[in-house]
Amino acid sequence: MKQLELYSDISNQDFDKLYPEYIRSLSNIHWTPIEIIEVAIEWLGAYSGANILDIGSGAGKFCIVGGILSNSKFTGIEKRGNLVSEANKLLKNFELNNVRFINANILNSDFRKYDAFYYFNPFCEQIASCQWIDQNISFSKTKYRLYENYVYSQLLKMPLGTRLVTYCSHDFSPPSSYKIKEMMFNGLLVLWIKKTF
Repeated sequence: MKQLELYSDISNQDFDKLYPEYIRSLSNIHWTPIEIIEVAIEWLGAYSGANILDIGSGAGKFCIVGGILSNSKFTGIEKRGNLVSEANKLLKNFELNNVRFINANILNSDFRKYDAFYYFNPFCEQIASCQWIDQNISFSKTKYRLYENYVYSQLLKMPLGTRLVTYCSHDFSPPSSYKIKEMMFNGLLVLWIKKTF
């Protein structure tokens, strides 16, 4: 087991080196940079013990770094089994009991199990013309709308005070009850909180 202290100040590039080359090569486009994760988990209430869902967790970087930096619970849901496998392999290197990964379709997820949500444009590949993670799943505009509508409907059911952080997700609009509380990184990172007005 590797000690957490060794990783508390790790750079983005050094963390990515913990992954195999094919995962590392996807980092610039598909995995959240550590400086973004640090702000996002603070906004999501990770330092007060929130139960956080990463929607489309990929190779698990957001959840693992969040688990290192806080004692909140992080769950990553990812459709690709090979990415969940890589996330779990890396997770074994750390003394973390607050992170887990689920290989599942988001359509089978009940958001009411969680307090806060991280959304890094998880369905963009459905409408992309290049820069896919891989082509082992099928893509369509219909699936894109289906997934986004499902997330929207689940967020709608959440109680007042629910927190959502979006990153590089300008095309996704949460329900109108979610109001912008904070923005950083030229508007790429946004904190939304569900309110009555």
